[in-house]
Amino acid sequence: MDRVTRICAQHLIKHLSVENCIEVRSLPGIARNKEFIQQVDVFIAKEFDKICKNNDVLNLRCSKIEVLNQSREEMSLVNQNSLCRLVLEWIKRQVNEGSLSVDMLSDKMFMLYLAIDNSLQDCSSLPTGDVSDTEIVQDYKKMSLKNNNSNAKSKRKYLGQPSKPRVLIYNREIGEELESEGEPDWNLIASAKVGDHSFLALVTLGGKLSTLSIQLRLNTPSTPSPVQTPDASRPASEEKPDLYCALANMSHPRCAVGCDNFLDTLLVCGGYDRTECLRSVEQYIPEINTWKPLPSMRENRGRFKIAVLNDKVYAIGGSNGTTELDSVEMLDLTKQEKWVKMPNLPLARSNMGVCTLDGLIYCIGGWNGQVGIKQCEVFDPVPSQWSPIASLNTGRYQAGVAAFNKLVYAIGGCDAWNCLNSVEVYNPEENTWTATKPIITARRGCGVIEFDGKLYVVGGSDGTHSLNSTEIFDDKTQSWVVGPSMTTSRANVEVAVVGDRLYAVGGFSGKTFLNTIEYLDSKSNEWTTFIPKGSCDLLLRKSGSRQNSRSISEDSEPKRNGTSKHTVCSRPSQDEYAAEESS
Repeated sequence: MDRVTRICAQHLIKHLSVENCIEVRSLPGIARNKEFIQQVDVFIAKEFDKICKNNDVLNLRCSKIEVLNQSREEMSLVNQNSLCRLVLEWIKRQVNEGSLSVDMLSDKMFMLYLAIDNSLQDCSSLPTGDVSDTEIVQDYKKMSLKNNNSNAKSKRKYLGQPSKPRVLIYNREIGEELESEGEPDWNLIASAKVGDHSFLALVTLGGKLSTLSIQLRLNTPSTPSPVQTPDASRPASEEKPDLYCALANMSHPRCAVGCDNFLDTLLVCGGYDRTECLRSVEQYIPEINTWKPLPSMRENRGRFKIAVLNDKVYAIGGSNGTTELDSVEMLDLTKQEKWVKMPNLPLARSNMGVCTLDGLIYCIGGWNGQVGIKQCEVFDPVPSQWSPIASLNTGRYQAGVAAFNKLVYAIGGCDAWNCLNSVEVYNPEENTWTATKPIITARRGCGVIEFDGKLYVVGGSDGTHSLNSTEIFDDKTQSWVVGPSMTTSRANVEVAVVGDRLYAVGGFSGKTFLNTIEYLDSKSNEWTTFIPKGSCDLLLRKSGSRQNSRSISEDSEPKRNGTSKHTVCSRPSQDEYAAEESS
């Protein structure tokens, strides 16, 4: 039936019009044909100012949202794509947490505010007496309690409003969003301004075609107490809004990648994207919020790690899609622009842990094609050779490995089929592994790294679901505590610290492979996908009113490496197979 399907799709595209495009977009099973759906969505986005007046759009299920703003200037500067995407992210979060269902969204009007982590939150969570708890918010709270008593049980802690008004600027055009969209079931297709501070968006909510009716509403915070400083006591309406824009996405969805800090940038190598192991390498430059391509690796690699040592990048082991690898390659951009072969690992393996400590690279455990292994090695770059060290007490793969306080930590992972919560610590001086306090949630495929003087465990999978939870180990109290949750669940995620930000890169959400990144803001202690104005200035100057990140320069635009070769990646984990089939 493929040929019949292709011809039918070509016929529909040829006769696509303002009058029939919504009916075509609503066809059952359309989401299975990615190329067809993209063509329809591009047409809708281009003509949406006309389409939004049709009865077909007005008859779709509609969710009504009010978003509070602290000043009129903030309202006048709002970017509609950014606003609509934030609302979409809020809806998705509520559905995933079980607070709402898609069917419940049209039952009432929801009132939201922009929180300090640049996410939207329901105004029913604002505590009584807060400066933003005005009469309109109090009326909304009463109505919410009347409609749904369960709203009082919020699953997310209260997040305050920023002290100054904020404007979020989305720096990609709708066409770029469609090309890089990670989750088609939760997708912004098009948006239009339909009145003063009113917007209409066409979206997919859990795969269902729907509309969002969004109205901006002024909610000037109450007059602060006289004891506050003169600067802090100025009315919010006099404040100039702070500007924020979205983090740029990687050029390709990537899971189980190699990732590290390289010269104060974020370096991401290889990985796999549902079916293919990759050779491509890209570099994120935080100062200009841009991804830049770098020389591709010699081999396709997924489920591997990289290590940066003395400004050199080492790609270690992994899988090429057919077999586990014992090969190692190195990139030294100060001397050459290509990867060179290094001494092989003593044992081929994938899903191992890698870290650097005192000028050495440690390779811990992994998968040899049959079982999780105990074997560990250390690489010394001076004689350029691998040497064995003490073996793990428990064979494990997909463990999180990091150096912390002159020790090497191996956290969680999988022994064969079971996720582990156990933690082992290697002492280089004694060449011994000892057990220490286990993590709270057993997990594999998590990211582990030192950040702000503490050891962080980020995301992973519990064997059934991808996780967005984090845990933090405080060496002073020798205890694990629950940390802030990420905005997206990420299994087989990689992490890196660049500057004062802890980045989580790519991964598997439970349904899709991700091309997104997010970071933990040390000031707000919240994960976010937005960056402050300082990082957006260059984008704003170059792109003007379009906020198009492609206009920075042709050379800096992230691209796929057209010459890179791909091979089919083998043995996805059991929950990844199940999630792929169910989606």
